[in-house]
Amino acid sequence: MTGVDDAFSKLRQHVDAAAVAPPAARIAALGRRRRAGRVVVAGLTVLAVLTGGWSVLHDPDRQAAPILPAVSASVPAAPTPTGNRPERVPPGFLVGEAGGVGDTGNAGAEQAIDNHDYNVGCFGAPAARRSLALFFGKEAQRVQATQSLYVYADEDAAKAVMRDLRPRMRQCSGFGDAEVLQPVASPPLGAEALTVTVALPRDGAGEHTGEPYRFVVVRVGTAIAVLDGLGADRWETLLTQELVGRMCPYKATCAPPASTVRATKPVNGGEAWAVVAGVEGGPVTEKAGDLGRLGYRASVVPTGCDVGSAAALGGLPATSYTVVYFATEQDATSVAGPLGLPVVKVRTYCL
Repeated sequence: MTGVDDAFSKLRQHVDAAAVAPPAARIAALGRRRRAGRVVVAGLTVLAVLTGGWSVLHDPDRQAAPILPAVSASVPAAPTPTGNRPERVPPGFLVGEAGGVGDTGNAGAEQAIDNHDYNVGCFGAPAARRSLALFFGKEAQRVQATQSLYVYADEDAAKAVMRDLRPRMRQCSGFGDAEVLQPVASPPLGAEALTVTVALPRDGAGEHTGEPYRFVVVRVGTAIAVLDGLGADRWETLLTQELVGRMCPYKATCAPPASTVRATKPVNGGEAWAVVAGVEGGPVTEKAGDLGRLGYRASVVPTGCDVGSAAALGGLPATSYTVVYFATEQDATSVAGPLGLPVVKVRTYCL
């Protein structure tokens, strides 16, 4: 038995030497990673509630943003989970949404609607959409024009929608059997445009029967604007010219004038100076459309994603605000000043 015991002892020593246990630090790190996975999932749920339903998606390949030292009193350090900022058309972007639309006799506007009902067969699968109805004239002469903006994942998707729309303009106007008063045409608007005018069919009330109903579709880069309604002579030029100008940020070649500064792209955990174009529920007048005409694309951002955003909220429990980011305070102020917009220093996450 002595020979067997000696052989077994040597074998055990060989196995022990080959199976070296990982360092204690490695074991602790693995334990932290498991616990962090549960904490991140819980944190995402809390953030979704705090930000009023904003979807912050968990990516298993990403880790939670680290706790970074504060660089100024206005930007406190705070850990915030990474994720995705949902695409959204900024409030105040559509014409008339933030106020009157000139001397056209505008009698008012309905509340703009995000993710409104739309014809999927005509406009495919946009990443974001927003719609607003405007009223022109008063009492019996009052007419309604509706503007809707659809934003697509890329320019090819928007081009495909326009291509498929051309043979179906009458159908997509909402009056597929109506008499065509002016056939499909391609006016020089944006990158490409389509129009058709039909005679409004008789409805139950018998109002406006036979009157010209105008349907206008304009593409600029990855976005498509749709305008339709009666009384096109009152609204078409105003809305198309103004809205097309605001759509500039959706094309790849859009840039601010040479005399102005460029916006900066935010990064996870990085600092930026935010020009605040609007705050959900106030107190800032929505001016995303004005920034668009200058070549700046504003983003709707959950306030939980920008540490320091509370400085722009005026004490309101807002869940989102609309911003354009700049690298320096001087750059941000040069853009914000003429528009009367506030500037706030933030640390950005959720990217």
